[in-house]
This record gives sequence, C-alpha cells and structure tokens, in this order.
Amino acid sequence: GTEKQEVSSGTGFLVSGDGMILTNKHVVADTEAAFTVLLNDGRKKPAKVLARDPLQDLAVLQIEGGDFSSVRLGDSSEVKIGQSVIAIGNALGEFRNTVSVGVVSGLQRSVVASAPGAGSELLQELIQSDAAINPGNSGGPLLNLHGEVIGINTAMAQGAENIAFAIPINKAKRDLESVKKHGRIVHPFLG
Repeated sequence: GTEKQEVSSGTGFLVSGDGMILTNKHVVADTEAAFTVLLNDGRKKPAKVLARDPLQDLAVLQIEGGDFSSVRLGDSSEVKIGQSVIAIGNALGEFRNTVSVGVVSGLQRSVVASAPGAGSELLQELIQSDAAINPGNSGGPLLNLHGEVIGINTAMAQGAENIAFAIPINKAKRDLESVKKHGRIVHPFLG
C-alpha cells in the first residue's frame, strides 16, 4: 500500500472568511501532492489548490468551512523604506507562528529565486526587509504596524543574514480577484 508522509511545509494566510488562502506557488508546486492546512486552533483541513500564478510566485488555495478569521490586506504602494514590518511564518517547518520584526530595506528589488522541486524563477518588484525569514516562512504575511498584510514572504538571500524578500500584496490582490471572477488567474499579454 501507500503511506502519506509530510515532505515539506510552508505558510499561508486566510484572506476571506470562506476559507480562501494565499501562499507561494513554490509551497504547492507538486501537482501530485495532497495539501493539508493546519489552522492555529489545531484543526487540520484538506486544501484544494484553486490557482497557481504562471508569472509570479503566488498560489490561491481553498479549505472547506466558513466564518474563518482572516487578515486585512493593506496597500503595498504605500510602503516606505525604513518603515517597520513584521513577518510571521512556520520557520523551518517546525516552529509555528514564528514572529520576526525588521524594517523595509529596499523596494522594487529583482532576484532569481529557486526552491527544491520548483526550479528557479525571476521575481520582480519585491519588497526587501531585514525581518528574519527561514525555509518554511514562504507564503507567510509581511505586515505593517497596523496589522495589515503588505507582502507575501517569498525568498531570502543565501549566504547573508536577514535579507528577505516579499511579493507586494497589491500583486496578490489582482490574483485573488481573478480567481473569484474567473476561477483561475488570468494575465493579459500582447504577442
């Protein structure tokens, strides 16, 4: 027979009371895997991947149920260098709800990120911070001091300390609206 085994973990966050979750595409890159969400109250819920963004490291999941507490989404166009930020995640896949703080160190950064099983990807227009993130923090929220999500933690610089990158939440808002309207992520293009 077959046996289910946990092979990796990441972070995500509820963006609506009906169970819609935002995370990184590389967290749910394995199209053959079954995904389970572990909620803060200890409940485990099977998750369905609704969409993986073909152009950026974002994915939208859905869990069954209702009346979930969700986060408030901020405006990443208002982010300023030097402002304080808070990163929350499942550090190393072992330490749930790890919180780290820092400041925005740069804006509009571009990096090539790679993840096991997901290949490498050019990520653009990122928020750089010095809030410590580690493997397992991917897909977690980067918050401002008002408790609003301004980014999705996605990568860290190897060989450096506290150089982290987050996708601006305004990019994710477009994906969420596309999934709600079309059931998938749609990007217009010329060519």
